[in-house]
Amino acid sequence: MFLINHLNGKFSIGTKQLPETVSEIMPPIIVEDGKELRLECVAETMSHACYSGYGYTASYSISELGGGLFSIERTITNYDTIPHTFQTIFETKTYFTPGKYLIPCINYNGNEWGDGNEPKGLYHENGEAWVHAYDRIGIPSCSICENESHAVSIFASNRDADSLRSSCSIINGEKGTLCQRIHHPVIEAPFSYCDNDMYTDRIDEYITLEPNQNFTVQLYVLVSVPRWKNYGAADTLDRILEIMPFTKGPSMAPEEIWRVGIEYARTLLRTAPDGKKLSAMGIRVIDGELKYNDSFEIGWCGQNILSCRMQIIDYLQSGRKELLTDALEILDNWVAKQADNGLILARYEWYTEGKNWNYIPPDPSKSWASNIDYSKGWLPETCNLGWAAAEMMKVYTLLQSIGIDKPEYRNFSLKICDFFVEHYSSEFGFGKSWNFDGTPDKTGGTIGGFITMALIEVYKITKEERYLKTAATSMDFYFKRDLDNFICTAGAIDCTCIDKETAGPFLIGALDLYEITGDKKYVDYALKAAYYFSSWIFHYDALYNPEDDFSVYGYYTSGSTSVSAQHPALDQWGELMSPEFLRLYRITGDKKWRTRALMMWYNATQLIATEKTPPIHGVKRPVGSQNEAFFQCRCFYHKEKQAPGKTRGFLNDWLVAWVNLFRLTALDRLKSVLGDQNFDALR
Repeated sequence: MFLINHLNGKFSIGTKQLPETVSEIMPPIIVEDGKELRLECVAETMSHACYSGYGYTASYSISELGGGLFSIERTITNYDTIPHTFQTIFETKTYFTPGKYLIPCINYNGNEWGDGNEPKGLYHENGEAWVHAYDRIGIPSCSICENESHAVSIFASNRDADSLRSSCSIINGEKGTLCQRIHHPVIEAPFSYCDNDMYTDRIDEYITLEPNQNFTVQLYVLVSVPRWKNYGAADTLDRILEIMPFTKGPSMAPEEIWRVGIEYARTLLRTAPDGKKLSAMGIRVIDGELKYNDSFEIGWCGQNILSCRMQIIDYLQSGRKELLTDALEILDNWVAKQADNGLILARYEWYTEGKNWNYIPPDPSKSWASNIDYSKGWLPETCNLGWAAAEMMKVYTLLQSIGIDKPEYRNFSLKICDFFVEHYSSEFGFGKSWNFDGTPDKTGGTIGGFITMALIEVYKITKEERYLKTAATSMDFYFKRDLDNFICTAGAIDCTCIDKETAGPFLIGALDLYEITGDKKYVDYALKAAYYFSSWIFHYDALYNPEDDFSVYGYYTSGSTSVSAQHPALDQWGELMSPEFLRLYRITGDKKWRTRALMMWYNATQLIATEKTPPIHGVKRPVGSQNEAFFQCRCFYHKEKQAPGKTRGFLNDWLVAWVNLFRLTALDRLKSVLGDQNFDALR
């Protein structure tokens, strides 16, 4: 047997169990007709082993790559006289009791938080282990098990298609140990998660070998000592940049991205039913036609205030007066809706008349997904309130710099921040949503990070200590409760699950607090938030058929970010984090943060529509638009009319505002990070 030992600060392969043994590489498993057949070892050295049984032979060749990283070459041969059709399993077993496990982008220690029906725990309620396809996971078929002393990570290689096309699972071993598995080829079992709270039949692919044919794959095992408790993933995330280096370049120059982005922001200007000018949430392609989604959001997907700030910035560059005029009108319309205590709804159309509002409480007997009815509205919630306060204060400051005084904009932000200073809870922080009478509605989740971000932004302008104090207190609270446990939750208005988005404002906030206070604990906070966010980044290019959208339109997955445990699609949220990762690089000197920043930026600039872009799904898209989601795995396909017969690797037709506006604000922020508008790295 192959044993990985940790002795005198070094990891090495051995064949004898020691007190310092961390993990065991188990003999290979063949799966035929649903039965697991474990082969027996017939020969073994310190780096090679041969196995046999059931008409198969197998060989393992292990290479030490340093720092606890091991490469395994595995070959399975059909030595029978007849063909064999099978699946195979590579397995390791921990020699310690893990306190935490992780399958990046899918399973964060069981996904216990939230009321959705996404896969939870290691096993389905029917007792079968969950098996997840590689294309759902940011590192192919990766799983990580850890305690305070050790972390064991296994993952597939992207060296060739046979190695990459795989799946992973974790099962219980004896005496509290865990067994990590990589399956070849692709399997999803006992069901395939196909949409919010929905499942479809399992997926099984097979290998067929004729007599004397071989099947060879490469795999990796990484054993490390966690840098912080619950952060065993950090070493894996760092080493994967070496193993699977990012090789892509920019898709579009930053000046062009800005130009078409402003054009799309202008395209989304609309008139609400009450005659007021606002910015639409986006445009959908429906039955071959472009149709506006006339919902108007202050933050989240619509980002009305952010859109106004970007247009004002462009006005300062171009002199186009209409950009300023329209922005001020939209901002005034939102200010008019704010309640006296500072609260405001996310969508303009949820107001029925004046400041009156529409809300129908959800059915507590149903899951969150079953309750979603966007026409009914939500109560004021912290994600949008945080975005609104932070962005409106930035707008106020920007206008001040050009001699335009809008004290109502400043007061708008202050009223939101004053509400949360007054209503901060040592029990639940800032909560998730609030009633207009100032009582909490939903208190769970890490979504309060957006308020922390806003409080810091307001402090920068006002220098009032109560905002800084509350921001720092909330930062400590959320890190102790959530991020120190490698978890973020409920980062979006429609999200009640483990996700990535709330790590964003905590990264921004931690870097800001470090710059304000000089306290180096905030550098650790920033590193933790950045590593957690990085666990949602795709580090390789998944494989697709020539007829799939990803192949037809030239989309690659590396550098993208997975949405959440409930929404296993890819998006461009990482573009917003690119400047922050560059800030972290400047502080730490660690070039890996620069690499990640460019990965996310380059990925997010794919398939932005220009005047020359050919039609997608038969429709010419508006200049500057970009679809919101990239469906890289077997999910959501049943919804998409544009993907008949396709199960993965296709684009949606939702040309939402936020992906463009996040890109514009990132460009604006990158100017201050890169200095002197030096965008050479982005070209």
